[in-house]
Amino acid sequence: MIRTIFLNLVVVAFTLLTTTCGTEVDDCHDSIYLKNKSSSTIYYVSTLKDGFLNYDPTNPTYAADYKVDTGETRKIRIGITLSCWEQVMKSAEGYIYVYVYDAVKLETEGWTNVKDKPLKKYSLNANQLKEMKW
Repeated sequence: MIRTIFLNLVVVAFTLLTTTCGTEVDDCHDSIYLKNKSSSTIYYVSTLKDGFLNYDPTNPTYAADYKVDTGETRKIRIGITLSCWEQVMKSAEGYIYVYVYDAVKLETEGWTNVKDKPLKKYSLNANQLKEMKW
């Protein structure tokens, strides 16, 4: 009986160690970075669905994650922890959308008034990110 249980555990362990986690992408990236090369502070909003701007980046709870000073680099977030951006984008619409806003304008005029007027909008797929060296 003990031997049977032990053999079953060995088989299960071997199976878990030799199988993949279902990633269909050979070279997965767990991070995308945004560098502010402008002369002013910005906020960014990122989403996997075009136009889905469901949070105010100036909210004190998470503003530090979305506000990027001149010359700073910030890890892009979409509200969940990722292990493979390529796989997530493939299962969504195939793109990540990044909206960039002027910090002073956003803080002065408010999210409701500015969210539909970004300074810049990026629609990026995995191939474009690969060309940009992530």
